[in-house]
Amino acid sequence: MENDPLSPQQLIDCSYENGCEGGSFVDVLNYIHDNGDRLNLEKDYPLTPTGAKQDKCQNFTGQVLSYNATHRLQYRQLSTGNENYMKQIVYEQGPIYIYYNARKREDNDTILHQASAKFDHYGYGIYDVPGCPTHENMNHAMVIIGYGTQNGTDYWLMENSWGITWGDEGFIKIKRGANMCGLAT
Repeated sequence: MENDPLSPQQLIDCSYENGCEGGSFVDVLNYIHDNGDRLNLEKDYPLTPTGAKQDKCQNFTGQVLSYNATHRLQYRQLSTGNENYMKQIVYEQGPIYIYYNARKREDNDTILHQASAKFDHYGYGIYDVPGCPTHENMNHAMVIIGYGTQNGTDYWLMENSWGITWGDEGFIKIKRGANMCGLAT
């Protein structure tokens, strides 16, 4: 089980605030705790092609999550804007969950519209929208799973919850070191 990914679809379907309809990391951790620290593996409760909430939470048996040096469920807020510290946490402890300004379209801010359109239609390369606001409407959650450098540009490797039909098979590279669209806010 150690290398098998856990089911994000179960969390989208079953956590208290209905996944993308207002869900939060705290709700997810509470859901896991309230269900006896059990969560299905992704192969047993697969992600839907769109990553969208299904009609109801499916029955499951789940795996008991262990708390050891390999698997830790921790919640803490990192200091704002410190991407070097975020990099250290990813390296030493594994993935971190972040909020991101991804989908604000209702106002007339041209940069927000550009950022939203680029995000929605991302397919490859490093996502970089200079001037994307870093302090407004953190409205989407993703997981930072790694980092790297491509053609001299540092990036975060992130997994989105919209399924494998979005982005680069469900992943995106976002410019690192610029608090792009508030990912380090």
